[in-house]
Amino acid sequence: GLASVLFIYLWVQDERRVDQGFTDGDRLYQVMMYDQRPDEVHTNEWLPLQLGDYLREEMPQLEKVAMSSGLWDDLLLDANGTKVKMPGLMVEPEYFALLDYPFLAGDPSKALTQRGEIVLSESLARTLFPGLARPEEALGKAMRFELDGWNEMVVTGVMKDHQGAFSNDFQFAVSFEHYIDNQGRHLTTWANGAPQCFARLREGVAIEQVNELLRPVMEEKTEDASHWLGMVSYPSLYLNGQFENGVQAGGRITYVRLFSFVALFIMLLACINFMNLATARASRRLKEIGVKKTMGAGRGSLIVQQITESLLIATISMVLAVILVTLLMPEFNRITQKQLVITTNWELWRGVLGATLLAGLLAGSYPALYLSKFQPIKVLKGTLTQTIGDSWARKGLLVFQFAASVLLLVAVSVVYRQVQYTRDMHLGYNQNFLIRMDIDGNLNENLGAFLEQASQLPGVQSASATSSNMVETGTSTNFMTWEGKDPDERVQFEMNWVDHRIFETMELDFVAGSGFNETQSGGLIFNEKAIEVMGEAYAAPIGKTINWGEEYEIIGVVKNFHLETVHEAYKPAVFFHIPNGGKYVVARLDPEDAATALANLETLYQAFNPGYTFLFEFVDDAFERQYRTEQQVAELSLVFAILAGVISLLGLVGLVAFTTARRRKEIGVRKVLGGEVWQILFLINREFTLLVGLALVIALPTGYLLAERWLAGYAFHASLPWTLFLMVGVLALGLTWMVVGLQSWRAARMNPVLALQDE
Repeated sequence: GLASVLFIYLWVQDERRVDQGFTDGDRLYQVMMYDQRPDEVHTNEWLPLQLGDYLREEMPQLEKVAMSSGLWDDLLLDANGTKVKMPGLMVEPEYFALLDYPFLAGDPSKALTQRGEIVLSESLARTLFPGLARPEEALGKAMRFELDGWNEMVVTGVMKDHQGAFSNDFQFAVSFEHYIDNQGRHLTTWANGAPQCFARLREGVAIEQVNELLRPVMEEKTEDASHWLGMVSYPSLYLNGQFENGVQAGGRITYVRLFSFVALFIMLLACINFMNLATARASRRLKEIGVKKTMGAGRGSLIVQQITESLLIATISMVLAVILVTLLMPEFNRITQKQLVITTNWELWRGVLGATLLAGLLAGSYPALYLSKFQPIKVLKGTLTQTIGDSWARKGLLVFQFAASVLLLVAVSVVYRQVQYTRDMHLGYNQNFLIRMDIDGNLNENLGAFLEQASQLPGVQSASATSSNMVETGTSTNFMTWEGKDPDERVQFEMNWVDHRIFETMELDFVAGSGFNETQSGGLIFNEKAIEVMGEAYAAPIGKTINWGEEYEIIGVVKNFHLETVHEAYKPAVFFHIPNGGKYVVARLDPEDAATALANLETLYQAFNPGYTFLFEFVDDAFERQYRTEQQVAELSLVFAILAGVISLLGLVGLVAFTTARRRKEIGVRKVLGGEVWQILFLINREFTLLVGLALVIALPTGYLLAERWLAGYAFHASLPWTLFLMVGVLALGLTWMVVGLQSWRAARMNPVLALQDE
């Protein structure tokens, strides 16, 4: 139990420290964009490019402001022929003065003042410059990275590896000028947004005052009152990054609270077991207690003795728990994707000390009060009796233990069903044996030829180009209009730019019309959801038109599909045709010959891009990665549910031992009077079956209601069959009968003479 608590404590402590290491973090904020939609307020971090300069000039309440943008894909870096793809940032000069990530070398405030400067992480510096004794020696070294061609760079800073201390795990940073050159032409007005913005408030400035000043800015700049700006504490976003109707409404904090509760629950279960086992052993210590009381020992000294024994056991248990945690830490880190260690951190050992004291006091309190209350004469005589209150207290604790354990088992079963459901769910297209790769280097100029040749390779069924990375769309618009549309209605369409092969490659099914031909322009293809929101006038959509700056004809409708997580419902989506453009190559491989296909693709890629590394990813792997958190929670929950179940069974052992010890003479009398073993087994099993049955009556309906509420957060979710709850109930009763049966069998087989003798 204590080992489980310690594991959870380490995990919770690590989660709570993320993004808490910034200087003046209480004044550090991120600007958010709020968008009033028909049914909710949508929140995102995509902001106008002009916002940074505006805040610096018009908002004296802000001490520092910095714009940044993550890179859409990992970029290729090259240092003397050592090439690697890594995630990075493009940031304004004040970024590292605002978000002070620790540096090993270089001046954070001056590291990115010039276009040709780059900051590397400690591990990336070691990778790119393997001959250096220390990563700091990379300072001043020349290298380059590929974005719109090769960019020659000089290393001006080396950051210390984050090691989970910060949520933004970028490996390098370059000047924001690269972002302006690459994307600025698309972001010329306040109506378009993509980068992020961070700011630090001046001391004494209230965030409410700043948000009041920010709210009307978008309406002033765009004459659109449906969008407004606001600031949110940046250190709070890691745990509270989920927004509902424009307000922070949870996120990873849900899992922190969940496992904190599980830790407390497991601690309580272990302590309850100790109480039951200690009181069950009371009959063996009756004469000791009676003699001590006869010799003048007061109740207080007996209580101190019991508490001291309990604290000693808790201390020994904690020492063993620390050893167990140390041995199992590698496996725990594998599950959680963390780098947790048992350290000399005072906060950790303060928690360990607190848990030890809590366990000792909690576990020892009831036995101490229970054992110290008996009268010496009755104790020495061996006539130990219990009150109705004592009996119901122990039975109540058992019911609580089993109800909580069954509830946890139901929760784990539901989580696993949902995780499996999302893995197996048909997304509207076939993601199996589908790979994606970045369009970089010479592919940008020779994409059509590459796709044509790739589609002819042995083992490659089809190859195409798209703007989407297949797990998110990334671009949307709400400026489309059509016949009969309410002028005040705002509908967000997810946008995809594709070539004519994409529908064959994705295996998307058409419900009306057809796909693009190789030279077609001016036509659009929508999904079913998009046609649905257009209303009855578009019930037969082929040939009808919509307006998005110019008139477009609808030439096809495909079935709904997912390019994002199944937490959300299908979204309206539109496809635009670009013959030789996009960000990604998507290729479908022959399941029977995938290895040959990959080898052939690599050869072709190297022919078009000499010196580039052939990097690809299976789309199903990328999609599954979106559910990493749910998978981790499912695995951890399973481990702790099993532990809770084992601890509850140990509690049952304790209570059965207590009961059989109490009813020892009764069992002996029954046997002397002709009672059969099966009758005694039935007598004892009936009582515990009723208790566990009561626990099931409490836990199963509660589990159903909680599971139904949790699954409601998914637009698509697994069902809740009654057989799931039946199986949990049968498992709980089966384990109960096994444990109680073994204990009561021993009691029923006992020689009645041993039970009835009084001396």
